[in-house]
Amino acid sequence: MKVFSYLIVFWLAAWGSLQAQDLHFTMFNMSPLTLNPAFTGSFEGTARVGGIYRDQWSSFISKEFVTPSFYVDVPLIRGLRKQDWVGVGMMMFNDQAGTAKLQNVGTMFSAAYHAGLGKDGRHLLTFGFQGGNVQRRIDLKSQDIKFEDELPTQAGGGGLGFGNGADRKLNENMSYLDFNAGLMLRSRLDDKNQLEVGLSFYHLTQPKYNLVSSPNQDGTKRPMRMALHAKVQHRFSDLLYLEPTLLLQSTGGANEFAIQALAGYKINPDFTLRFGPGYRMGDAGQLIFGVDYQDLRVAASYDINVSSLSEVSNFQGGFEIAGYYILKIYKKPKISPAILCPQL
Repeated sequence: MKVFSYLIVFWLAAWGSLQAQDLHFTMFNMSPLTLNPAFTGSFEGTARVGGIYRDQWSSFISKEFVTPSFYVDVPLIRGLRKQDWVGVGMMMFNDQAGTAKLQNVGTMFSAAYHAGLGKDGRHLLTFGFQGGNVQRRIDLKSQDIKFEDELPTQAGGGGLGFGNGADRKLNENMSYLDFNAGLMLRSRLDDKNQLEVGLSFYHLTQPKYNLVSSPNQDGTKRPMRMALHAKVQHRFSDLLYLEPTLLLQSTGGANEFAIQALAGYKINPDFTLRFGPGYRMGDAGQLIFGVDYQDLRVAASYDINVSSLSEVSNFQGGFEIAGYYILKIYKKPKISPAILCPQL
């Protein structure tokens, strides 16, 4: 059992982190610019400012996986037609993984074109693009970093296929350009139902991103990732709605499927409660709770681990907290005082 636990923790916290994973959020709808660039500027208001923070596996790994991300976006200018507009935005993230202290720090800029379809404005088709720089770095002075030739045999040492230490070169940092794209359709089906379907593609150029190099390796390319997301909102009344959501992702031969069912209940015109369960197939159950107050939305979630790691994690998974605020700044019309204060 000790050997099993050691292997699990080692792979998650050390070498597993060197392979890098994409940003991974339970509340993916609260991080729109990491879900799909087409969300850029897709709201009613002047500007949107938000962020999300994830803490994973802190219950059984001393150097947990943490990911803060922040973003701002605006619907900037009108498009080619009066029902179209262009949105622009910026996103920053810092994904820190495990005892290896690997960090992926990125700054991404995005733009989206929102095209209104139909005379009644019930449908909206959006194309988005995102690009920026990602820097990867690792603390080589960390005492927790160990390679296969430093591990005992019972823990998998020797013969793991990464080459001898003399042949291996570990770079402390590197950077690469990354590009993503997406499209999305939003449709008001009737007075009670709205549909949202999107498809996004990440790492379009499949950049080289590995920190470990050897004479036998030219560089590991980051595999392209595809994400399909869909959401339906059904209103039972002016006070209550249900929002089923699904997310399907595929990258490098690995697939992920997640479903959520959030309900919203309006306490008063300014305050709405949002709550519901979710499930990431074969990995974790999810509990989500949030509130809307005027133009502010905040939410928190917790993952209950049900995968093969549950024996080590004691069913404890990741915690997230997120929020965003929509600013609405409009110019007041200039009105002649003579109209308001007529001289008699």
